[in-house]
Amino acid sequence: MPRLSPKQLRMVIDEASVGQLPDVALPDGYVMRSYRSGDESSWAETLQACGFEDWNSTEVRTYLEDTERLEGSRVVDYEGGVVAGTFASRNTDDASDIIVPGGIGIPQEEGILDFVVTHPDHRGRGLARATCTEVAKFLVYLGCQSVSLWTDDWRLPAIHVYLSLGFKPVMNRNDMPGRWAAVYDKLKEQGRDHS
Repeated sequence: MPRLSPKQLRMVIDEASVGQLPDVALPDGYVMRSYRSGDESSWAETLQACGFEDWNSTEVRTYLEDTERLEGSRVVDYEGGVVAGTFASRNTDDASDIIVPGGIGIPQEEGILDFVVTHPDHRGRGLARATCTEVAKFLVYLGCQSVSLWTDDWRLPAIHVYLSLGFKPVMNRNDMPGRWAAVYDKLKEQGRDHS
């Protein structure tokens, strides 16, 4: 059997669980809002600070040309700059890859939390939790039956947030159970037990 190349981890939450997510209060000085013209530069800087080096103002502007993504994406503003953000997207993959409660491959509407970022200088304040909650609720409001995201094994603080929100791992490849077991072990070592 050929060895699988590393693939990002996939997580999903159903619409009922999204509906139960409480609103997240932000610390003083932080404001949740929709994208505004002029945000491109600071959003790109935050994306770059989180390891997405290819993003620039033009990329952000182009990515937001989709009307739903523009309407549903959220940022956290601090002193006039974007310090956290999450894009709202729809799944464009083949329906056979969509995980549906009660069945696999049944066509449904699936939303995606894209490029969840919090600038390193502003982490630990609940900003990612807030943007993820707002965007997930928007996608369910549009009729999505589930919301998914992709992440990397080493993004342990982010995975902790996603698990605590109710996202579940998707075991869509042979290597996923072992990789998730390793993630859970590392989180447990950090005092973030999700078993």
